[in-house]
Amino acid sequence: MSGGKKKKKGPRIEAAFPMEQDEHFYFIAGYTEGGFPNGITWEEHEAEQNGQLDGQTLQGEVRMIPLKITERQLQELVEAYDMNVDGIEHYLNVETGDVEILNTLDMDEEDERLSWRIEEQLDEVYYQVPHKESYEGYEDMSKFADTVDDEKLREKLYHILNGGKKVFRRYKDALSSDATAVKRYYKFVEERDRERILEWLRAESIEAMIERPE
Repeated sequence: MSGGKKKKKGPRIEAAFPMEQDEHFYFIAGYTEGGFPNGITWEEHEAEQNGQLDGQTLQGEVRMIPLKITERQLQELVEAYDMNVDGIEHYLNVETGDVEILNTLDMDEEDERLSWRIEEQLDEVYYQVPHKESYEGYEDMSKFADTVDDEKLREKLYHILNGGKKVFRRYKDALSSDATAVKRYYKFVEERDRERILEWLRAESIEAMIERPE
C-alpha cells in the first residue's frame, strides 16, 4: 500500500470569488504557522450537501471531528511522530484514539488486514501520522541552545550548529556533560513535538479532547 494519502474527488463548483482548493480541501480558509491548511474538506462539503454532519462539531466555518484521547494515547501519538523507520507507518484511529502500526516491508496477515482497513477508511477513520523532519530537529536544537544558561556550553552548541558532520550526534555528545541540560533538552523537544501534533490534528480538522485522570 502506498504511504501517501489517497486523493479525494468531488465536484468543483464555480464560485463568484476566487476560492483556493486542493485535493484534500474544498475550501482553504487559511494556513497555520506551520504551513498546514485549514478549511472545509471535500468530505465535509459533500456531507453538507447531503444534509449529513456525521457527528462533527462546528468551529467557525470548519466542522471539526471530535477525538477523545487520553494522555497516554497522546504520548503514543507524539512518539510515533518522532519515530521515522523505513517500512513502518503509523495511523491514528479517530474512533478509538489509538495509534496503529503498519509494517509495509514484511507484512503478515494482521498487517494485510490493517492495510485493507486503512485503504477503505483513509482520512475518514484512519489518518497517517506525519514523521518529524530533520529541519525540525535542527530547529529544536537551535532554540534549546538559546535557553542554556551556561555560557561555555551554549557557545559550544552554537559552534556545532554552525556546520560540520554529524551535527545531531555532536550536539548530544556536548550536552551529555550536563545531566540537567540533557533532561531539560528531551523535555523541551517533547513539548515542541506535542505542539506539532496538536497543530497537525487541527489542520486535519480533528478536535482533540484530552481526557485527564480525576
